[in-house]
Amino acid sequence: MTDTATTTVRNHAMDLYRVVALLFVVVGHWMAASLTFSDGAFWRDNPLVDLPWTQWLTWIFQVVPVFFVVAGYASAVSWAHRSGTQSRQEWLRRRLVRPIGPTAVYVVFALVVVAVLHGVGVAGSELDFGAWAVAMHLWFLGIYVLVVALTPVAVALHRRWGLWVPVVMTVAIAAIDVATIAAHLHYVGWLNYLLVWGLLYQLGIAWHDGKLRGRVPVVLAACSAFVLVLLVTVGPYPVSMIGVPGAVVDNTGPPNLALLALGCTEAGIALAAVPAVNVLLKSARAQRILAIANDNVMALYLWHMVPVVIVALAGYPTGLLPQPTLGTAAWWWFRLGWVAILAGVAAVELVFLWWGRRLFSAALPTIAVPIPPRLGEVLLFAGTLAIAVTMSVFAALGFAPDGRFPVAASIGFAVGVALVALAPAVSGRRRNRA
Repeated sequence: MTDTATTTVRNHAMDLYRVVALLFVVVGHWMAASLTFSDGAFWRDNPLVDLPWTQWLTWIFQVVPVFFVVAGYASAVSWAHRSGTQSRQEWLRRRLVRPIGPTAVYVVFALVVVAVLHGVGVAGSELDFGAWAVAMHLWFLGIYVLVVALTPVAVALHRRWGLWVPVVMTVAIAAIDVATIAAHLHYVGWLNYLLVWGLLYQLGIAWHDGKLRGRVPVVLAACSAFVLVLLVTVGPYPVSMIGVPGAVVDNTGPPNLALLALGCTEAGIALAAVPAVNVLLKSARAQRILAIANDNVMALYLWHMVPVVIVALAGYPTGLLPQPTLGTAAWWWFRLGWVAILAGVAAVELVFLWWGRRLFSAALPTIAVPIPPRLGEVLLFAGTLAIAVTMSVFAALGFAPDGRFPVAASIGFAVGVALVALAPAVSGRRRNRA
């Protein structure tokens, strides 16, 4: 997902953080996928609603902020080491086609399955739920490609104003929270999707530049943790760092000051531990394992909800899987067994994805067309924005909203992918210079 540039001394700690962050998200999704089957239909229990104390556990599993910090660092490294003949547009397209390619394959696969199931008459409610389950995690990729596309702007802002950039962004996030929570201007809150995740991305850029070294990460973690406790105890923010149905305030939809405080706490701890973690990863064996994990973690993230659907369909209607009462000791023990079963199916799935890696892991191919470079850059940004918006729509509504094929969102996604793939043809003169 991130194309970490090769440097003289590779920062293996950042590679580890990337893998661990996505693994925590995957396991968190699996743990939360508490399904039951009765009267010929699937039902979903929500532990965060029925067992409110479990909302504190979201502070452990909500580690997406760490990924965005690592992504900012990786992009800063790549930007600093880009070739002198490589234009901004070429750099951006190279960074974007890597995550967009595998994502496009996944989306097309899901849409084809939805079309087939709809055609054979699968009930709309079941199709709606299943297609949402395999789409809900895509919001993350939509925001990711958007902040990557803004990397040149983020780097320029950091070089001009340094750490004042995240400070000003924090003030803006707080102001937007006041508008959404106090003034009920909910649509204004959508700006925080870019500001909160963009701020964490900015912290990665600052760490690469040396602005978050020494004691600074420790101070950041301590202050952020203090603010977080105040926000969820004295302030109007809920404890859960994942959306809870019926909650007046949702810390993730859109992200707000509380999620930012958690993210900065995690970022501070992670960045402070980088030197020690790099020492632990000095051995060639550890680095080989880490490289294999990095090569496969995006595939796991993209496809990790497919095993949930497979195991549920195979195990619940047939009675092979137990259905203990939510919150009982048997239910908690089965959570461990459930995750173990899904991990086994996912392992088989990863073998298949590795076998077909030329398709499933390939970067999006680019097509050289005779258009001016300025137009090419405009189309690149337009395509990225279209992908970000349609991925958010898929994540919110699923691949089969109300049991119907998502025609408009599918067309929008296809147009976005096509625009990113269109690259200005390189002139002969420039090719000779390169």
